[in-house]
Amino acid sequence: MFNAQDVEAHYQQSPFIREVCVLGLTAPGGHAPERLHAIVVPDVAVLRQRRIVNVTELIRFEWENLSESLPSHARVAGFDVTFEPLPRTSTGSLNRQEILSRYQSTSRPAPPLTEVEPHLARLVAAVQSVMGSGVLVRPDSSLELDLGLDSMDRVGLLATLERRFGVQLSEDVALSAFFVRDLAEAFREAREHGADACDASWSTLLEHVEPTPALRALVARRPLSALAFFAIARIIVRVLVRPRVEGLERLPRKGPFIISPNHQSYIDPIVVATVLPLRVYRELFFVGAAEYFQSPLMRRLGAWLNVVPLDPDAYLVPGMRAGAFGLRHGKVLLLFPEGERSIDGGVKKFRKGAAILSRQHRAPIVPVAIDGMFEIWPRTRPLNWRKLLPWSGHRTMICFGDPLPASDAVVEQTMRLRETVERMRDGLDRSRHGS
Repeated sequence: MFNAQDVEAHYQQSPFIREVCVLGLTAPGGHAPERLHAIVVPDVAVLRQRRIVNVTELIRFEWENLSESLPSHARVAGFDVTFEPLPRTSTGSLNRQEILSRYQSTSRPAPPLTEVEPHLARLVAAVQSVMGSGVLVRPDSSLELDLGLDSMDRVGLLATLERRFGVQLSEDVALSAFFVRDLAEAFREAREHGADACDASWSTLLEHVEPTPALRALVARRPLSALAFFAIARIIVRVLVRPRVEGLERLPRKGPFIISPNHQSYIDPIVVATVLPLRVYRELFFVGAAEYFQSPLMRRLGAWLNVVPLDPDAYLVPGMRAGAFGLRHGKVLLLFPEGERSIDGGVKKFRKGAAILSRQHRAPIVPVAIDGMFEIWPRTRPLNWRKLLPWSGHRTMICFGDPLPASDAVVEQTMRLRETVERMRDGLDRSRHGS
């Protein structure tokens, strides 16, 4: 048995979760065992303060981490996110019956547009025309939860609306809009303040990039210290991690191209970088989270690895522009399409960034499968030094696949990339375990 209040308190340790209700659900007929399902209300104020818009992905990431420390019978199998406060009883407790009724009800009446302000009605109609008839757009529709927009889709929608209304939203405004109503207010304020006209799309967003000092460093000659780091790190990786590497001959002779591995552990970037031929390492660069490169040592490491420190999780455009700048100058981008380390070592959902950059610069994508790194340093546990000992018998494997040519079909290309990486990783896993 589990105590719902204790489980809820455990998941509410995340600063991004304001309320949570855990429900025990059974399949129709009652034959299947009860499963736990949660209704989660994120803390919008914290999300806006941290400049985070990909709410569902963030909650899932937090959920997976917190679930690791719970016994299996108390782990929540799935969750739904809502921005509406959870109903409570007169004593302040969660009204679980009312919450369950809301969860089981999928219909919600849409207010007629004649009852809303004209500027809001125009914005709703504009979004509806972009989304098509298959999605119902309301003033209170969440861009992510109701309209189903991921981070890349969100940028595309904003660019389309900016063209249509002839104004450009600031980055801060774009990051604070969670609902269609927020967008309407943002565009009204932009017009009142005389914002500049805009012709934004992924092509124009990625075509003209003002080089920052970090971007200028990408096209500069690699210092001898960077080459020395490569040599030393290569030896350390070979001695401790002992990766078996396949398919290096499949790498294109020169850039631009994108290397896209699955992501199992904290040390994946270092390991992949150091198994590359020197000719590829010389042209290699990353886009990394700035929070990891604050100390002098990490800043030096970032410079050696050609890391462009940004905050791509808050807003994708700066990270995508950095990637586009490097590819335009013939460089090689190491990009993990999952965007995060896997919770169990398996291949998770791929984001569309690699496919968009590939299409924009006609750069091939090299699929890479990593296996065995998860056991060394998984996301929710400390470094397992025992796996690095020579007599541990632990094996790690990296396989480089045939490059995928650039494609104009971004969604299909992303699916093709993921399927290729997953198929390669499954093959490595069978080989590693002798099956």
